[in-house]
Amino acid sequence: MIYGVFANQKSFKSVTFVAGLNVILAEKSDNSTEKDTRNGVGKTTLLNIIHFCLGSDKVRSNLPIEELVEWAFTIEMDIGINRIRATRYIANPNVILLEGDFIGWPIHPEKSENFNEFYVSNDDWKKVLGYFLFKSSEVKPLKYKPSFRSLISYFIRAGADAYTDPFKYFRAQKTWDWQVNNAFLLGLNWEQASELQELREKEKSISALQTATKSGMVASLGELEAERVRLEELIEAEKISLSTYKVLPQYEDIQRQADKFSQELHKLANENIINQKKLERYRESIASENPPSESELENVYREAGLLFSEGLKHSLSEAKEFHRKLIQNRRLFLEVEITQINNSIDKNKDLIKKIIDERASLLEIFKTHGALEELICMQESHSKNQEQLGRVKEKITDLRDLTKKKQDIRLAKVELEKKSERDYEEHRSRWEQFVRAFNDNSKALYDEPGNLIINVTDNGYKFGINIQRSNSEGIGKMKIFCYDLTLMQIFSQDESCINFLIHDSTIFDGVDSRQRALAFERISILNRQQNIQYICTLNSDMIPLENLRSDFNFEQYIRLKLSDKDPKDSLLGFKFNT
Repeated sequence: MIYGVFANQKSFKSVTFVAGLNVILAEKSDNSTEKDTRNGVGKTTLLNIIHFCLGSDKVRSNLPIEELVEWAFTIEMDIGINRIRATRYIANPNVILLEGDFIGWPIHPEKSENFNEFYVSNDDWKKVLGYFLFKSSEVKPLKYKPSFRSLISYFIRAGADAYTDPFKYFRAQKTWDWQVNNAFLLGLNWEQASELQELREKEKSISALQTATKSGMVASLGELEAERVRLEELIEAEKISLSTYKVLPQYEDIQRQADKFSQELHKLANENIINQKKLERYRESIASENPPSESELENVYREAGLLFSEGLKHSLSEAKEFHRKLIQNRRLFLEVEITQINNSIDKNKDLIKKIIDERASLLEIFKTHGALEELICMQESHSKNQEQLGRVKEKITDLRDLTKKKQDIRLAKVELEKKSERDYEEHRSRWEQFVRAFNDNSKALYDEPGNLIINVTDNGYKFGINIQRSNSEGIGKMKIFCYDLTLMQIFSQDESCINFLIHDSTIFDGVDSRQRALAFERISILNRQQNIQYICTLNSDMIPLENLRSDFNFEQYIRLKLSDKDPKDSLLGFKFNT
C-alpha cells in the first residue's frame, strides 16, 4: 500500500492515502473561463512523480526537470511487510535514500559515511521492488523477460496512450513485450513467450539474409564458393612458403651491403655515360679541325678587296704554319684525353662486373633466407586469410542450411505451441482465478459479465476481452479498468505483493455516469473483502453523484483537491508547460 507522496518544497501539495478508494480531485473554479483548463493542475503529474519514486527514468517521466532541479520526492509505502520511505532527487536520480526496516531484502542498503542515512542505486531499488511486489526474483536471465518497470506500468497507467488497450501500457508496445508481461501477470509460462520471440528473431534474420542475397546486397552462394577456392589456394601457397622459409640473422646487414653495391653501380654507370659523351665530342673535334691553305686565305682576302705584297704573302705563310701546329697540338691533347677516358671507362666496367658479381652472391642468399620481420608478416597474413576462409565457409553453410533452418524453426514453433497448450492446462487453476475475477468485476458494472479470453496460438499467447457493446469508447475504458482491477485483486492475495492500483482521469473519459458510480462502489466492496487500494485522479464534473448509492459518501474518499483558480492551488504550486 502507498501511504503518501511528499516533496522537499513547501509549494508541493503533499497527499496521504488509505486503504480502499482514494480520489485526487481537480476542481474548476467559478471564475474559470473557457480558456482555463484543469489539465495543468497536476493530476497526471502526481502519477509521474509516483513513477519517478518507483525508479522510472526522469526524462521519460514527463516532469518539468529544469523547474524541479532542486526538488526531491518521497514515497511512503509497504515493501514486503515493512513500511519504507524512499526519496529520490531530480538532480541525482541514480541514488535512492531510504528510511525503515530492511530485514529480508535481497539487496541490503548501504549506509552513508557522512550522514546517518541508507541508500541504494536506482537499479538495485527496482530489483528490490520487483522482488517484493511481483516475486520476480525467480525470473530467469533470458533476453526477453518481464521487468519491474514494465509490470508496474499495468498498475500505474500514466498518459492517454496507456488507456488504449488492456494488455498494453503504451500503444507501440512490441508483441513480445506485452505477451511476456501479460503471461507473467496471468500466471502463465512467460518463458515460452520469450522462447517464441527468440525463434521470431532467428526467422527474421533468415528472411533478411534471403532477401539481401536475392537483391545482391550479400554475396551469393556462387560468389562465396569462388572466394573460398581463391582463399584455399592462397593459404596453401602461404603454407609452402612458410614451411621453407629460413630466417637470416644478418639479413639487415646484408641488405644494407647490397644496397651500397647498388648505389656504387649507379655511380659508376653514370660516370661511364658522361665519359662516353666526352669521348664522342673529342673524336668529332679531331675529325673536323684542319688548317686552311694559303690559296684559301688569299681568296678570302681578295674577295674582301685587299691586295697583298710579296712580303705580306710571306707573313701569311708563317701564320698558316702557326695554325697548323696549333691544330696539331690540340689533336695530340685530344688523343691523350681520349686514351685516358677509354682507360677510365674500361676500369669502371671492370669494377661494375666485380660489384655485380658480389651483389649477385648476396642476392643469392636472399633467395634461400629472409628477415624475421618478413616471416612475422607472412604468418599474420596467413592467419588473417585463414580467418576469412572460416567466415566464408560459415556463410556458405548458412546459405546452404537456410531451408533446413527455416524447417527447424517451424518445427520448434509447433513444439513450443504444444508445450504452451500443456502449460495452459497445467496452470488452469491459476488463470481461471483471473477469468472468474474479471467476470465478477465486469458483471458489477454491466448487466452481463464480460469475458477475459486467453488463447494459445502458433504466434504465442493471444489475449482478449469481450464485453457487450464493447465498441463504445466508455466500455473500452472499462475493459482496462476491470482487467487492471483483476490483476490487483489476485496479486493482493499475497500480503507482501502489490495491492494498489492507480488510474488517471483518462480511464473515465467517455464512460457513462452509471458505470463510473458502479466502479467506485465496486472498489469499496472489494476493500471490505480484502485489503486493496485504488487511487485515481478525477475532474469534479466526473463525480457521478446522481448515480451513487445514498449511503455512499464520495467526499470521504477525496484525499486532495487541486484547482485551476490559482497556480498555487496546483500540485506543484506553479504552472508549467508540458
